[in-house]
Parts: sequence; structure tokens; C-alpha cells
Amino acid sequence: MTNSLRPTTLLPFLALFVFTLTNISSAQEKQTDQGQFENAPNTQKLEIPFTPPEQALKMMELPTGFQATLFAAEPDVHQPIAVATDTRGRLWVVECYTYSDRKENFNTNLNDRVIILEDVDHDGKFDKKTVFWDQGKKLTGIELGHGGVWLTAAPNLLFIPDRDFDDIPDEEPTIILNGFEDNVIRHNIVNGLRWGPDGWLYGRHGIQGTSFIGAPDATDSQRVPMNCGIWRLDPYSYQFEIYAQGGTNPWGFDFDEHGEMFMINTVIGHLFHVVPNARYRRMYGSHFNPHLYSVIEQTADHFHWDVSEEHWAVTKKDGMSDGTDAAGGGHAHTGLMIYQGDNWPKEFHNKLFTANFHGRRINSDSIRRQGNSYVASHGPDYFKTADPWFRGVELIYGNDGGVFILDWSDIGECHENDGIHRTSGRIFKITFGKPQPPTIADVRKLTPNQLIELMSSPNEWYVRKALRVLVERFGSVKTKEHKREGSWTNKFLKDLPAAYEEASDVKTQLRLMWLYHGCDAPESWLVEQTEHENEHIRAWAVRLLSDSLTGDDEQQFSTLSQSTEDLFFEQFAKDKSGLVRLYTASALGRMKSELAFKVAAALMKNDGDEDDRVQPKLIWYGLEPHLAKNLSLNNAEGTPIGIDLIRKSWIPELRTWIARRLTHEIESHPKLAEALLDEAAAENKYTQFRVDLLTGMAAALNGWSKVNPPGNWKSASEKLSKLDDPEIKKALQKLSLVFGDGRAIEDLKKIAADNKADVTSRRNAIVALSKTSEAATMFPFLKGHLTNKSLTNAVTKAMARCDEPAVAKLILRQFKKMDPEGKTIAINTLVSRSKWSEQLLDHIETGEIDASFVSAFHARQISSFQDDTLSRKLAATWGEVRQTSQQRLDEINQLRSKLTSSKNEPNLENGQAIFLKNCATCHTLFGQGGKVGPDLTGSDRKNLNYLLENIIDPNASVADSFRASVIVLEDGRLLTGVVIRETERTLDLLTKDDETITIDL
Repeated sequence: MTNSLRPTTLLPFLALFVFTLTNISSAQEKQTDQGQFENAPNTQKLEIPFTPPEQALKMMELPTGFQATLFAAEPDVHQPIAVATDTRGRLWVVECYTYSDRKENFNTNLNDRVIILEDVDHDGKFDKKTVFWDQGKKLTGIELGHGGVWLTAAPNLLFIPDRDFDDIPDEEPTIILNGFEDNVIRHNIVNGLRWGPDGWLYGRHGIQGTSFIGAPDATDSQRVPMNCGIWRLDPYSYQFEIYAQGGTNPWGFDFDEHGEMFMINTVIGHLFHVVPNARYRRMYGSHFNPHLYSVIEQTADHFHWDVSEEHWAVTKKDGMSDGTDAAGGGHAHTGLMIYQGDNWPKEFHNKLFTANFHGRRINSDSIRRQGNSYVASHGPDYFKTADPWFRGVELIYGNDGGVFILDWSDIGECHENDGIHRTSGRIFKITFGKPQPPTIADVRKLTPNQLIELMSSPNEWYVRKALRVLVERFGSVKTKEHKREGSWTNKFLKDLPAAYEEASDVKTQLRLMWLYHGCDAPESWLVEQTEHENEHIRAWAVRLLSDSLTGDDEQQFSTLSQSTEDLFFEQFAKDKSGLVRLYTASALGRMKSELAFKVAAALMKNDGDEDDRVQPKLIWYGLEPHLAKNLSLNNAEGTPIGIDLIRKSWIPELRTWIARRLTHEIESHPKLAEALLDEAAAENKYTQFRVDLLTGMAAALNGWSKVNPPGNWKSASEKLSKLDDPEIKKALQKLSLVFGDGRAIEDLKKIAADNKADVTSRRNAIVALSKTSEAATMFPFLKGHLTNKSLTNAVTKAMARCDEPAVAKLILRQFKKMDPEGKTIAINTLVSRSKWSEQLLDHIETGEIDASFVSAFHARQISSFQDDTLSRKLAATWGEVRQTSQQRLDEINQLRSKLTSSKNEPNLENGQAIFLKNCATCHTLFGQGGKVGPDLTGSDRKNLNYLLENIIDPNASVADSFRASVIVLEDGRLLTGVVIRETERTLDLLTKDDETITIDL
């Protein structure tokens, strides 16, 4: 998903508030820290004796030839959670003091800091410390570039400019993005920042809460929902994208020698090869799209605990078994480094390293190409420690090739349940022998020619820094603020293609390709590289071209020429390299539907891809949204587009998934189910083809109680039942249950409770159960499934049928953890009974639930109980409700009857035009419109009663926050609008023209 955000204007420079924190003395430093700790002292019970830093150093086990130094430790560093290096090789470390235990989450009475540590004499220990910024809250990630410091500080992504590189902030932080969840979650919070080879800033997000991310002034409809995976941001335009989704708590990623991204994970599979638009296995819950049907499993071919002997959590509670010790030490991984420095021996190069919490070691994996993607195999656990306080959180190599390990230093699992210990923290440095001191003092001060020479450096640290400096110096012209001027710039850009051609190896060519792309390489040049003999070059050319694709509903910086778009199905989808085809598939979601169908059809016809671990799924993730938008679309011969794709596919899974997706729409598009049955029963179809279609249809209706059969069901089933194949007979039997008398209640319960069944089937079964005669007695069965995040919404909706006092209590307890749709369903359920409504209003009164979750429809529902106590409480906590006149009620009833009886397809384009003409003056829908009235994007627009009541009689229910006021000024003017802010002296009025007028009272 893409969201184009306009650049945020930096805050004006305020001379009176310039930070002057630099080179603070040790005495001052200790005094500052002590003050914080006095306000939030350690509470951890030291059942395991505290390990002093020097003793911890001695407890490290290293391979022959390696040495470790204590680069920094308490009291000079505490709670190190993230790290980056600047062009001088100095460490910029985030100290997260605010992080607390499970009960408190974060202690915002404290401040987090960014400190700079410098090893002046290159002895492996820091000599100089500078506090750059000490006003942070919930800091979890850091990166440097574009003239400043980038920080994840939920709910914000911050940028602190330091354009003169004097280690003093030039201005107060600017909020680039906000909306990251910062309340429900802690160690699953937004974290980790790193520049990608493509010039975008990448970050991570955990699973425990859903964020709604956008520019600070973005409306609800302009925000992008996210809860676990990888995101990225263009540093010029602030365009934000969800890059890939899934996992549990990704707390580390890195890029290999070819720019391939790998993400570390906890609890479930520990490693994923990250590809755009991919959907990986989650620890729990479900992806936003319910029609994925299958997810991509981990890239590693192994686990780091003994899965045959114990559950992942056992190592945390009961210690480590011999099997788990041999497998790698446990499930908890943090930090990821693919070593490409020039200090460690060759055998360590391009291997993946990650810290293992419970195993107190650094795991290593070897990655290699397999099929269209990669596989990782377990390597030796080279680095171990006997220190029970070791909690490695990040690894990074520096300008001399040595590796820094951040150690949170704690005996709990990050202040989990055993108290807090804030006064510890270490940074170790591991080198092979004694590395040579760096010969370059500051990469930023090199000439362009010297920086180009670094593109072939054996230490990737120099490559990445040189690439970043050059792109910033001669970089992208994506906004008016970033213009390239001068003859030197023109010469540099002109010489880049020649330098690329003269490069002696693929690695250097890749780096020069990324550089040229960062400086706006022409489309034609990238197209030329799609003919390169090396698959990595071709794959990256396709990836970079894909960034300029424009989908049906999205606006990006530029669009590709028609001839280049045609190459996606004429050339890229048929490339001999599975890696090129992989990235072609990953781009389907960025395309217009017309192009996506052509590309998908071409991708479906590659020998071997049907058995690939990733490719069929990646094709489906990109194709499904296009199918969903074009259910009524036919090809030139009049065949539904889904049926046409089924005929063209050589991949059985895709045939099944397309059939399943089309059958899911059987009630709104019954002709598609008929077409599928015709296709399955047609002459000259091979058995597997028939099985794929029928299996998909049966899967779509799994959990349904009953549905009207397609018109051709009898004839098609009779024909198919004559075929002597057990799989066909099995699928027909499942379909006959739904098309005949329907499933029994006990069968539906079994499907709903089956943990091995897919989520969609279980939801379908719960919905079906809620419509049965026994629905009112289902509470004992339903309540056990409410906390299953995949089923919460369906269970909440079904509970409306249960006349049980405990329903409201359970739903309100779960409310904060629900997604936006779930919260709407929860309110719908709660307002369906007066006693539940009373409990809801109590929670609004105490501030536990925001009143904005209650819509006008909900308020009307509550007032309909005609309970004076409820009505008074509603007026006090939400706003005013009055009765609709009989004339308008008659009009609403007439329209309802007309709309529900009509068989005509709605004209969405006319609807949009009417909205823009009549409603958009005050209301926003999908980012368009004014802000005087509520943003309608998240309203209950699927509820016909809600729409009719609010369109015909919009003033019947008026929330306090949207009640219009008429202001008469002393000069005779009369202003109408919504009061959005009021102080003792001033009043801010938002008018229908989206203008805020401040009135001096």
C-alpha cells in the first residue's frame, strides 16, 4: 500500500531554544543520570548477582584469533537500544530510559537520549562522549543522513537537523510521520532505521498493536494501517509505504552483498527474505486482507530451539535443554548483521549474525539462492557468553571492520515481569586481532572521485557511507527544494554510466547502479540494464523501475512509458532468472489492473514456478486486489477475467485461489460460481484442473451454513460425480452440504473451534452460528474465542445475539486491542441492549473509551431505548439527539424500500461526483473533502439505516465536537463553523471553507 505525503515544512529556527549539550563532563553526566534514576529507581530483585562490566567481558567465549574490548559500559551508557554510525565512524547510541515493565509500559517522566561515542586513539574503547539530545520519549531507532538525525519515537518519526555537523541540533525536532501505536505495546513498538540501497529509509513494526501512519496533518482516510513488518519512507517527498508484512517482532534487518534484505524475527521462524508486498507468517492474528489463503514461511531451514522436545516458551521459563542448546539457544532474536567488513576472516563474510537472548550467544546462518528466493542454514554459534545478564539488542560493524554489540544488560526479558534495572548497559567491540586504524578521517569530506573509488571498497561500511554522501550531494530532484546546480554536478552525472561500464565486478556495478538511481538515472538507462547478463543487475533494474509504476488509485512521482510497462509482461515475467520473476511478481500491486492481469498471466506460465516456495503466493498477493475490484470484468471474448486467468495458469495453487476468491462473491455475483462449475465440468479438462476449481469453491464456502445453489449446480454436479476421482467426489460432497439442506450446528461449531482450519472458514462458521436458532445460547462457546485476534470481530458481532450481562464486560475489556473495524462492531453490539449501552457510556465518562467511537447512528440507537437515565448520560458524554420528524421517517422508509428492492448495479462514479458536489464541502472521504464535519471514511457506511438517517436528517444526532456554532462579532459579521479550540482569551472556528479563524474574545 502506498500513501503519498506532502513534505513537512521544517520548524523555524528558534535561537532562544538551541540546544547547547556538547562534551558534557563525566561529573555532570553522572549527576544528570542520577537525577533520572532517583525518580525511577531500579526495582529488579537481584536473585541472580549483578555482573560487573569487566567481569562480563571476561565471560565471553570467542573463536581463536578474536578479541573483545569493553567499548563502553555503565555509568557512561545505560539502556542502549539502537545505534548508528556517522561518516567519521563514531557511534550514535540511543539510551531508552523511558522503557519500563509490563504494568507501566513507558515512564514518560523520564527522558531518553542520543549520545555520541568516539574512539579517538582506536584502542577499542571510547574516549569522548557527547550528548546530542536528551529530551526524547520512547526512542527505539536511529539513523543519520540528509543533514540530520532520524529517530523512531512512537507515535512519531522525528527528524532533528544538524546541517553544520557540529553535534548540536539546529532546531527542535520535526515530526515527519505520526500515528505509530505507542500505548498498547512496548517491545513490539516501531523501531529500527536503516538506509536501503535504493535510498529509502526503512523501519520495522511489531505485532501487538495497529498503527495508523501518515503525515502530522493527515486525515483518517489518508493514513496507512500497519501492525507487523517493514515500512519505508522516501526522504525527499516523505512518501510512506508498507513494504512487507508479517512476523512477530522484527528487531533487526540488513542487506547482503547484492542488496537483498533479510529480517530477523522472534518466537516463530527467525529469518525472512524481505520482498516487496510479501505476507509472512504471523505469530497470531490475521493479515488485513482475509483473502491471502496462504502465507510465506521463514527463509531459514531450521529453528534455534528443539521443536521436537519443547514449545518455544519453555526455554524462557524452564531453562535450556541440551537439544535447544545444540539447535541455537532459543527463540528470542534481536539485531541482525550480514558481515561485510574487512577485519573478520573470509569465512565470516556474507554470513548472517543475530543476538540470541536466551542462548546468550550470537547465532550465525549461511544464506544461499534457492528457487526464486533464498534459504538459510544454521552455522556455528561463534560467540557465546556465560553472563546471565547478557541481552544483546543490536550488532553493527564500523569503519575498521570491528563489530559492536549493544547489550541491554538485564536478567528479565527486557523489564518484563521481574522489575526494572535501568542503571546498566554495555557496548562490546569484537575484532579479529587488532584492526588497522582507519585511514579516512571523515568520508563526508572526500571529493566525488574519491567517493566513487570507495564503491569497490572491501569494507561495505565505506561503500554505504560514500553512497549516502554522494546521493545527498548530487541526489534526487523529486521536490523543488532539491535542485542540482553547477557544472561539476552535470559532469558527475554524465560520467556515472561510464564508471558503471568500467566496473570490474557485479558488486561494484550494483553500487554504482544504486548511486545513479539516487541521482535520477533515466528510465531508458534502467531498461538497458534489464538485458544485463547477471541476474542481480536485472532484478535490481526491475525493482527500481517498479518504484515508478502508478496504480489505478495512486499518485506517485512519475509513471513509466507504455513501452517500459509492456516489458513487465513481455520480458520481465518470462526472464530465465527466478529472482527477476520474483521481483516482477512483487510489483503487481503497484500496477494498474489492466497491466497486472497481463503480467500475472505471463508469470503463471513459467516451468518450475508452481513448486517454488514463494512465487505462487507473491503472484496471488499482487493479483487478488485487482480481481476484487474487477469481478464484473470480461476479456475481449466475453470470458470473466478470473476464468480467463484460471485457464492460463500452470500453477495449481493459483487456480484454486482464484476459484475460491470468485466463489466468495457467490451471493453478489452468482454467475461467477456458475462459470466455475461450467469450467470444471467442461469436456477435455484434466482431473487436476477440475480438482483445483472444485477445491477452491469448497474452501470459499467452508463454514457457511447454507447458500442458494448456482443455477447449473444440478447438471454440473451430476456430470462431475460420474468421474471416478476421490478428490472430485470429496469436493462435491462439501459443496452439496451448503447447496442442499445446510450444515448442522455441531459441524459449524467444530469448524469454528478448529485451530488448524483457516481463519476465513472459522469466521464464516461463527457468522453462520449467529444466524441459527441457538444463537442466543452461544455465549459459553463464543467467549473462549473473543481474545483470538483473528476471530475477535466475528465473535463480537455474534455476541449481540447473546442475552448475557457479561458480554459488555468482556467486549469492553478487549476494546483497546481491537482493530478499527472491530471497534465499530463492538460499539454496534454494545448499543444493541440498554444495560450494555450503560456500561459503554460509563467507560466513555471515565475516559477509557473515546466518545468519537460512538457515531450518530449509535447515539440514536441508545436514545431509542427511551431510558431517561441513559439519555441524560448520552447527552453529557456524547452530545445531543432529537427525534426525526414523521415526514422524514416516511422519506427514509421509502428510500430504504427502493434501494433494497433494486437489482441495478450501483454507479460508483456518479456517487463520487454527488459526494464531491454536495458533501465534500464539510466532510472528508478517502482523503478528499473538508474538515468541518467528521471524516466519513471510517464511519459505518455499510449500514443503510445509518446512511439514510444521516443524509435525510443529518442534524438529528450531533456530537459535541461537530455541533455548528453561529458567532456574531462586534463589527457586525456573522460566522458559522465548528469550535475546535477555546481558551480564556481566544476561540478557533473551523469554517466550511476549511479555514481556521481565530477570534479574540
